[in-house]
Amino acid sequence: MSAWIAFVGTISGHFRRGRSDLYRRQMPDLARLRVCDLGGSRHFWEAMPKDLVPSDLTLLNVADDGQSRSHTGAFDDLKVVLYDGQHIPYPDGHFDVLICNSVIEHVPLDQREQLCREIRRVATYYFVQTPAYAFPIEPHFVFPGLHWLPRSLGRRLVPLGVWALMNRPTKAKRDAYFDEVHLLTGREVERLLPGATVFREKALGLVKSYTAHGRGTAADLAAA
Repeated sequence: MSAWIAFVGTISGHFRRGRSDLYRRQMPDLARLRVCDLGGSRHFWEAMPKDLVPSDLTLLNVADDGQSRSHTGAFDDLKVVLYDGQHIPYPDGHFDVLICNSVIEHVPLDQREQLCREIRRVATYYFVQTPAYAFPIEPHFVFPGLHWLPRSLGRRLVPLGVWALMNRPTKAKRDAYFDEVHLLTGREVERLLPGATVFREKALGLVKSYTAHGRGTAADLAAA
């Protein structure tokens, strides 16, 4: 495991526990449900409390960059499915729960509404988490205020952030990653997922991320 993944894992452990409590409150039988982790990784579930780990779990990603491989030998029957980033290749209501952590901010701006419609279409219930634009530390680059700067200036400052110093990426990779990430405001999350309840996760008294959760359109149709 890289130093960067270990570093991020140490920081995210505390917040993962809080998110686990949200899952448990809303879906106490999560382990017995058919679950999709959109953009997820195996090591996320290896670190989850055992009572929340589904026996029927699908990882849905645009590419297999090695995160789907086990570090502990767990989840040998885990399903890993690749898709085009917009159209989820499953019928309406196929999953009981869809979980999506820190993905939507990487999706191109003109494709976000489509992906959120797909999330609501294929899942009876969903949790969509994303870092908050309002938080002063940009979490991908671990750089204070980077996302508040003009984009041209922020791109030039990326090499000074913790992510770049630890990973030593090429300039092309730095630029591509920076151009890919656009953090969301709370209002944008509410617009993309109408009707959702938005849980505001805090750090240092400030909103660090949003987790929108609610019933998918398949659940609405079933209740009609």
